[in-house]
Amino acid sequence: MKDMHDFDQQIKAYSEKLKATRYPYGDAELNREIRRAVWNTTPGTIGPTPKARHRWWPYAAAAACLAALILPLGLGSNHSAPIKNINIDGEQVYFACNNGCSPEGTIETFKTLIR
Repeated sequence: MKDMHDFDQQIKAYSEKLKATRYPYGDAELNREIRRAVWNTTPGTIGPTPKARHRWWPYAAAAACLAALILPLGLGSNHSAPIKNINIDGEQVYFACNNGCSPEGTIETFKTLIR
């Protein structure tokens, strides 16, 4: 029975804490807002904050511009060279070139640029 009494005290303490934190304003402000909500049709200053609207159209416009630039380049390119799997310092890398370049020459160029 002692545990149940302790439980009741904890529930009462939690209830008091919840009452104190549920509405951040005082009783006068709460009563004023209740009266305003009942009798007035215009919104007051205390209320829910408006939700942020996520705008998706700038992303769609950027994607459309990129597609308009990349698709013609991809359609008009020369697809004669196959994609090669080459080994560079123990790492496997896929290499594709559409203008007749070689993987070795391109890798050497990158290595000189990095140094």
